[in-house]
Amino acid sequence: MRKLCILATAIVLLLILSACESGGKFVMHNRTSFPVWTSVDNADILEIAAGESHTFSIDTDSQSFLTGEVKRKVKVKVFGETYSLYDDYEEGFTDSTMVTIKAGKTLNAFLAPNRASVKIVNNRSASIAYAEIWQHKNNYQYRVGTLSNIATGQSAWQRVDYATPTNTFYYKVHVMMENGESLTYGGPETVLAIDEQFLVTINPAP
Repeated sequence: MRKLCILATAIVLLLILSACESGGKFVMHNRTSFPVWTSVDNADILEIAAGESHTFSIDTDSQSFLTGEVKRKVKVKVFGETYSLYDDYEEGFTDSTMVTIKAGKTLNAFLAPNRASVKIVNNRSASIAYAEIWQHKNNYQYRVGTLSNIATGQSAWQRVDYATPTNTFYYKVHVMMENGESLTYGGPETVLAIDEQFLVTINPAP
């Protein structure tokens, strides 16, 4: 009888301990040279600085040997100045995806740079009406984006493709101030590699 009691106690303890495993960890590691911004499970967006990591605690049901593996899908939104999620199925860039979190486990996401970017900083007293980003390649030019309404003291950025030894091109940025002044930055020397940024700072005229 005593052996049966010991066995029953051991089974109860095993059940209690095995049911304690709930919740999982999701760790994002920013491997780019610039900030990334992320939201997990529809929470507020937060910033992860260059080279830093952040751990998210994700709620799940409790897991035991009776329930089997417990997992939960959550929405992850993440974007950076030189990073974009890539959807293999759609064969294109996106800012959000779904990830599966398992109870008692840690999932790591290493955000390696896969884009370049152009950033405009407005230090003038007048607003920037718009800034056009042009890619120049093989005597052709392509407008790849427009940043609009950049107020005094504000900045805006856009991810762009990066050049390679077999696919070379450069960028120019045409800035139109709200007072009608036109400014141009960049040229043949503005060839961006992966994880590089063309920073255009509009300072007051001397």
